[in-house]
Amino acid sequence: MKVKKVLTYLLLTIVTLLLTLFITYWIAPDWVEDIAVDILYPTVTIEDEYINTVSLEIPKVYELMYIACSLTETFKQDENFISKRTPKYYADVQNHFGSYDQHPLVTLLEDKLKNNAYSQVQPAIRLFALNYDLEQDNSLKENEIFHVNPLLIKLFKSKIFYYPDYKAQIEDFAKKTNFHQFYTDHNQHYNLLKIKYLKLCNIDRMWTWMEDRFPEKYDSYRIIFSPLTGGFHNTLPGLQDPISNLKQTWMFVSPPSKTNLDTLSQEELEVLSSKVEREVFTEIDHNYVNPISDKYRTKIEEAIPDYRQWNHQKNGYRSSMSTFNEYMTWAIFSLYALENYQPEQIEKILSVQEAFMVERRKFIHFKTFNRELIRLYEDQRAKTGKIELETLYSPILKWMEKKR
Repeated sequence: MKVKKVLTYLLLTIVTLLLTLFITYWIAPDWVEDIAVDILYPTVTIEDEYINTVSLEIPKVYELMYIACSLTETFKQDENFISKRTPKYYADVQNHFGSYDQHPLVTLLEDKLKNNAYSQVQPAIRLFALNYDLEQDNSLKENEIFHVNPLLIKLFKSKIFYYPDYKAQIEDFAKKTNFHQFYTDHNQHYNLLKIKYLKLCNIDRMWTWMEDRFPEKYDSYRIIFSPLTGGFHNTLPGLQDPISNLKQTWMFVSPPSKTNLDTLSQEELEVLSSKVEREVFTEIDHNYVNPISDKYRTKIEEAIPDYRQWNHQKNGYRSSMSTFNEYMTWAIFSLYALENYQPEQIEKILSVQEAFMVERRKFIHFKTFNRELIRLYEDQRAKTGKIELETLYSPILKWMEKKR
């Protein structure tokens, strides 16, 4: 009898809690979502070497997984995944690893990637790979710095490439291909790519520019790439260390252009630099733009109730918020360009960017949006000197409403 009473009490408690949660979500969905994100959002351990620095990296296990993925049919058929910027390196990869395209690790990855590659790449390669290093004997060594709530792991384990479940296949691939030796043999190439990247990208300048104009602050940047990375870039913002409360953000980008920098004039070098800087800048600034956009969610959805009027992409950015954030992050790069590149180069740099967004990416009103944001920014700057970029939100959203 007592057991029955206890079970009845527990059932009533669970029903009451669920009903309370449902009512609360119905009344204040944004508040509930914010609480859920705060509770479940990943955290990170920020090691001392990363504090107050920009780190440019080609991590071993990240590269191992990228090479394994490059052998899958899904990667081979999508230029967003495979870069053409390092043709010799790609040829080296094919020569060394090509005969292992039927290895169990590759077939497992293909099975995960074939129906939802873009959602799988992030956990399979870009996040959990950073929790491991590779020993000289090609065995994995865990060094967990990226922490995900165990509840999320249990709920979504079947939907991601969960490393602990596939440790044996990863190590077998590494050992049979002697990956560690391949990586060691290409260390000079990796270092030259990093040197070239930093010649083209002034990350410290971007960091300072951003934090002078946004309330969000970060204590560490990690920029991560494989020489094989194609055009699929993204970021993981707002990672906080629960012990130190420091914040870090991760940007996943492409390698630098294969162009020989020594052959370029100063003008050509600056245009090329603007393209490479734009690739990483438009990931970095999501970390500053998105938190402000979250505060303007209702106004954004009122300004662009149908994202398809602004975004003709067939895949990706399927909401008003994500569409607006992409417009805003790319247009803010234009503001950065105005203040950091030679005046005689600006129109060319802006035109290249606008054509890419409109013609390639199908954000069809980007050119007019970009020019309007520039106008608003220059007006504000003339009146007040340096401005907070949040002040541009209300006027640009009013402009978008009128454009409908």
